[in-house]
Amino acid sequence: MELDLETFLTTLYVRVDDLYQQEIAPQMPTGGRPTPHLSDSEMLCLGLAAQWRSGVAWKTEHGFLRYMFKHLRPMFPGLTTQSAFNRRLRRLWGAFILLQQAVARQLLTGDEYEVMDAVPVPVAHGARSFHPGWLADIARIGHGGNDQYFFGLHLLLISSSSGLATGWILGSGNIQDRWLAEALLSARAGCPQLAGSGAAHLQPPTDWLGPVQASGQTSPRPLVEDAGFTGPEWHAHWQQAYGTQVVCPPVGSIPASTTRWFGGVRQVIETVFSHLCADFGLKYPGAHTTWGLITRVAAKLAAYNFGLAINRELGRDNFALATLIV
Repeated sequence: MELDLETFLTTLYVRVDDLYQQEIAPQMPTGGRPTPHLSDSEMLCLGLAAQWRSGVAWKTEHGFLRYMFKHLRPMFPGLTTQSAFNRRLRRLWGAFILLQQAVARQLLTGDEYEVMDAVPVPVAHGARSFHPGWLADIARIGHGGNDQYFFGLHLLLISSSSGLATGWILGSGNIQDRWLAEALLSARAGCPQLAGSGAAHLQPPTDWLGPVQASGQTSPRPLVEDAGFTGPEWHAHWQQAYGTQVVCPPVGSIPASTTRWFGGVRQVIETVFSHLCADFGLKYPGAHTTWGLITRVAAKLAAYNFGLAINRELGRDNFALATLIV
């Protein structure tokens, strides 16, 4: 079963409003501001819908607003200008994180493991990388992805074995994967830091990392990683300091069957990255400021989790995101 756009927006709003009233409203500041034309639930619904890139008529947030003004204004009569819309969304960046985490908690089952990996989030194309303008204070040249080198950030993501996004953190593109993991796992344990594995020669990165609020909570589930996170000192440190059991592919000569098994176990996060890029526009998010980038990435991950939740409710395949809206 697919949904037409109006039905999809209605379904999304009902889910968002239920979670907002239960999880977010008690934590929001009250008073001190004029009553907005759109409620927080309406803004969050619009901010999530604006991230969709499959089955819809827009490819940018600006295009989404143009479409809404032209075709669906009666559904959200309080729609405002692009600049006012962006300001409201940036104030709700934490609410997107809470929504993403709430959906994950609702759908996680006790027999799932977790998988962690990083993906490039480039913010500039080609020659613009040398004159980046926007995000020049946090974006850096990094290595990874099909293009080998990129200008932007890394997203370190933890997903469940069923594909739910459970925790994440952003870091400048030149920060090594183990330090990203250190920041995320320490934040999950409630003590965000860059302590490292204890090796004297290791110097923590000085470039930008954040937001620690998106890391999620420490889980008893095993955490499967790829070879980029190997290192017995790091694994022992993460287990002792943060209570995280890390599982990496064995180093050295190992049977092909073991390699295939690890590849199969980790395949879920590659699928998650593929959908985040294709269906939610993770690459080149178009943000102009650090807070704009955090808001858009948080909204994309929350929208992705909502997509999985709606698919499950409709009896569809978890990852049938490209065909959810017709």
